[in-house]
Amino acid sequence: MSFGIAPFILSIYYLQTYDFEIGLAIFIHYSAIILSFIGAINWGRNDTEKSAKLFYLSVMPSVIAFIAIFYDFPNNIIILSIGYFVAWFIDIALLIKKKEFYGYLLMRTIITTLVIYLHIHIM
Repeated sequence: MSFGIAPFILSIYYLQTYDFEIGLAIFIHYSAIILSFIGAINWGRNDTEKSAKLFYLSVMPSVIAFIAIFYDFPNNIIILSIGYFVAWFIDIALLIKKKEFYGYLLMRTIITTLVIYLHIHIM
């Protein structure tokens, strides 16, 4: 299991065991930060490719994460879940033709599925 998933699981444990509001806030903020970082992966690739399309696609997850913070529960969780799906779809669309990224795409598919499941789990 990726250590990046641990804060999701721990915040769910905290919101179910101790304080729902604080645990939910930790979950949402961590989720938004991670979603932004996922977009930054493609943004970094654009340093060499210089593609306007890649630039717009790479900032989309960050914009979705930013928007989600301003919504109330459970809408923010739904928006973040959609953001993870969009980020995954962007990765698939950009990297599916490059065989050297198949391992990365498999890892992203597994982790994205787990993260979306955890988002649905708290609703």
